[in-house]
This record gives sequence, structure tokens and C-alpha cells, in this order.
Amino acid sequence: MHKPDHHINPEYRQRILRVLHYINLNLAGDVSLETLAGIASYSPFHFQKIFSAAISESPKQYVMRLRLERAAHHLKVFQNLPVVEIAMGCGFSSPSIFARAFRNYYGFSAEEFREMPLEKGSPNTLQFKTNKTGPALEVSDHWNYGIVKQMEKLPDIHIVPSPTINTFPSLQIACYQTTLSHPENISFAFKSLLQWAIPHDMVAPDTRYIGIWLDVPFYTSPDKCRYIAGIELKNEIKTHKGIDLLTMNEGKYANFSMSGNLESTLDKLMALNHKYLAEMGYEIAEIICYEIFDECPSSMPYNEINRRLLVPVKPAK
Repeated sequence: MHKPDHHINPEYRQRILRVLHYINLNLAGDVSLETLAGIASYSPFHFQKIFSAAISESPKQYVMRLRLERAAHHLKVFQNLPVVEIAMGCGFSSPSIFARAFRNYYGFSAEEFREMPLEKGSPNTLQFKTNKTGPALEVSDHWNYGIVKQMEKLPDIHIVPSPTINTFPSLQIACYQTTLSHPENISFAFKSLLQWAIPHDMVAPDTRYIGIWLDVPFYTSPDKCRYIAGIELKNEIKTHKGIDLLTMNEGKYANFSMSGNLESTLDKLMALNHKYLAEMGYEIAEIICYEIFDECPSSMPYNEINRRLLVPVKPAK
């Protein structure tokens, strides 16, 4: 959640987190105001008020933005996937509704957007349109990391040792969602998670700490990029009140070890997609990235912790 979230009522925070988790898992499904309010156990009017205060977007704006940004990522990463299939998979009820919403948001049709060179399709160069009933469209004044910057230095980015493709087992994860709106949000999120995990005897010397990138700042402003702090669950839990659960599916993952700041992580992910995967005969299977830390991120700065990044892949077509 955004930094102002630290100042809202703890009960509100927990219920909003529950809703955010539901939206993450059901973005293409029923995310109506009535459904989301029911999950939070509030009236639609009251829920919309507290959600907007916590997230700085209304529920409708938040859902629409996530759907459009997911569509933008899919258009670039899954070049062979039909636009109509992307639209329906991102939760739009018809191709025409998607086409109109996408053009209103990005200023281009989905087809034009897909054909644009990456460096011309970054939030630094896109001209967003204003739509009073749509999502918040203004590009953040604090945007300082765009595709242009990445593409310029891509030839000089190397992953050492080189990535490998391995099969990883399924992991059950207890998690707490935040955003990258503040440099210390990752640490704050893990501290919040441990406030639940330690009293429930979920932390041991061999506990694995897992970060999950739900967004990357290519078509999502960094202050809105969602990040999940998680710990591996090895035993069943009796209650997970105040926390969410998710599963990292068993499958093939491109993976490599690294350390460094958030920018370094993004550099490596860009290099993985554009320099390594094709040569290895693979392509990205899902736009998500897991990072498994060597140490707990609540007690050390993110940039000082060694970690292994995992990106789901499939054989290239």
C-alpha cells in the first residue's frame, strides 16, 4: 500500500489489504464495488471512502489502471498473443470497451502500442489523456527510471553467473503487500509480516524470505508498483487473520543470483528478457518475479542482501 497507509486505522488497513489480495487474484473476474465492499465487510459507500483514502485511487480507478497496465505488459511481452485475447484475459468485457479504454489511457491503440519501439513506449514519452471517469492518468513527477534509460545501457548489463533454467517446487507463502513509493517500504512490509509470523511460530532459522514483484516500472509508475513481502509456510496454519496467503506454482523458472538496489534488479530483469532467454530457447510465461533472500529484509537494507531471482518461463514458440 502507499506510504500514507501507515497513518490509517489498523483495522481499515487489514481489510484493504484483504481486498488488494483478492484483486490481485481476480483481476479478470468479479471486482465490482459491491463484491469488494463485501470482502471488506463494509457498505459500498464506506468502503469506497476508506479505500480511496488508503490507495489514493477509487476502487474503479485502481482496477481499471491495473487492467490497462497488465494489458500493456502483455502486448509487449507476448507478441504473438492476439489483442482480443489479451483484452479478455485482463478483465475487459468486450474488445470495443478495451480499445476505447486503452486509447484513452495511453493515447494510442493497442495495435499501435505493440508496434512502438520500447524506448518510445515508456511513461517518459507516452502522452496520457485525461478522463474524468477513468483511472488517474498523470505520470508521476518523481518518475526517474524509464525504459529509455534501461535500453541505452542494456548492452553493458550482464548477469554473472549466467541465468539457468530449473524446475522449482510449489511454495506456500504468507504475505503482506506494499508499493515501491518509498525506499524503505520493502523493509516496512517485512517488519509488518513478522509482527504476525513470530507470535504464530512461523519463523525458524531456516525460514525463507520471499519478495514478489507484481509490477515493474515500465508502464506503471514506481510509486504504484505493487510488491509483496512473504515468508515460506512449511506447516498448515490455524488462522491467517491479518495476513494473506498465495502459492508460487511448481514449474520452470529462469533464475540467477544477485545483490544491489531496485534499479539493479530491474536492469537484470530487462537483460534477462532481451539478452538471455531467447538464446536459451525460452520466453517469459507469466509477468511476475520472485526473489528469495539469503537474509531477512526487515533487518538489512535491500541493496545489501544477496538474493535469487526467479522468473517463470516456457519453451519459446
